[in-house]
Amino acid sequence: MKAQKAILSVILFILRSAILILVITGIYRLGELSYICCYSVVSDVAVDEIPGKDVSVTLDGDMEAKSVARLMERKGLVKNAEIFHIQLKLFQYEDKLKRGSYMLNTSMTPKEMMKIMSGEAEETEEEE
Repeated sequence: MKAQKAILSVILFILRSAILILVITGIYRLGELSYICCYSVVSDVAVDEIPGKDVSVTLDGDMEAKSVARLMERKGLVKNAEIFHIQLKLFQYEDKLKRGSYMLNTSMTPKEMMKIMSGEAEETEEEE
């Protein structure tokens, strides 16, 4: 009887330890993924080094920000459509994008591309 209780206690200890290790590992992975995601959103990093590659992008008048983000990812201008969509919202360019054709470069940062597609970059060039 005492041997069975001892074996049961050992098995329960091992099971509790395994569950604890799984929970700690899950929390660590969640924190790591959260950090990577948040860092990607706030970092303004281009896909390629200079000189990059020129890519033509055409925005239709009825395109939503999410569609623009997917288009940018398909064209190779951004690494992740979801991150770019969050950046559009965060930097408040979601409703500022204008229809038209744009020549963008893979060495441009996401914010530079947003400024061009919203027409802000053209204004600053004319002022100079």
